Amino acid sequence: MNLEQSAYGHLSLSPVAREEPRDQVKVLKQILFVIACIVVCAACAADDIVWKQAISIPNFFGSTDSEGFSTYRYRTGYYPLYEHGDKYTGLEYLRNQFHQGSWSSFANQVTLITKAINPRTALGYNLNIGYNVGNGYKLITTDSQYGFRLTDRTTAELVVNRDRVETESSLNNGIQFTLIGASIEQQLIDRLTVVGTGGEMFFSDANTRAYMRLKFIYDLIPSYGVTAQLLYRQYHDSNTNIQNNYFNPGEYAGAMLAVGIKKRFEGWILNGTAGLGEQQIDHDPHTATQLLELGIASPNIGKMFLRTRLGYSKSAEFLGPNYSYRYFMEELIFSF
Repeated sequence: MNLEQSAYGHLSLSPVAREEPRDQVKVLKQILFVIACIVVCAACAADDIVWKQAISIPNFFGSTDSEGFSTYRYRTGYYPLYEHGDKYTGLEYLRNQFHQGSWSSFANQVTLITKAINPRTALGYNLNIGYNVGNGYKLITTDSQYGFRLTDRTTAELVVNRDRVETESSLNNGIQFTLIGASIEQQLIDRLTVVGTGGEMFFSDANTRAYMRLKFIYDLIPSYGVTAQLLYRQYHDSNTNIQNNYFNPGEYAGAMLAVGIKKRFEGWILNGTAGLGEQQIDHDPHTATQLLELGIASPNIGKMFLRTRLGYSKSAEFLGPNYSYRYFMEELIFSF
């Protein structure tokens, strides 16, 4: 798996691959206490909300790449506090399965999650904490974001992500990463917006990755939600002597021209991106990159919520510049 598919960049809580169980439990208790306080405060502040209950089943994520690595995730959840598909609090169970040739591995995870995202602005929070067990390794995980408005034309987002590195060698050796990042979105003029993202990603094998991204978005056909986009990303790895754990060039840079769409119709949201670009790894010649993504989400009304997305990308990895990655995900929630 190309790690860039998961994130452009994070802080490791431990310099070694395996943490002591006591440390894991201590960290888990502290984070659970903080999240519990947030949940209680949110529930108290929302007296006018009529909460429902909900279950998510089945939720699925599947991906394959040109190196023969496949990932399958099966997730189910129970949400005792549920308003709509982007606002709920509950507990989830996740089963991860990984395959490459004759090799396979799996991991189980339990996650406490609280989420409140405005579907129109994409602002709000998604806070979660998980306990993951796989290949004899135990790990506290999170994939949390908090987006907020600074001014009428400026928004910001903070991101914390901690998980396993999903390659055969990394899973066998218990390699993990933690990412901490932030982004600023600024509307320059009425139809032109720029988004800047930066942060650091710390791996448990003594490598650190500093990353940055820039995205310029121009409203090409506002009435249809069509945009023209210019994307640029760059990262630097501090330790390139690590062999076969994951793709870690000294320097990576890539630029892409893309067309995007985000259109609402009768409560449904359609969004997608198609782009072509170039990348450079260290001082090697430039090579081509591709991106294609399409997603749809149902209205946040009624007793069922559906979100699905699929994508394809071509970039660089272990075996050269022609690495490709495909994925499909679906999320289905029933309320009662």
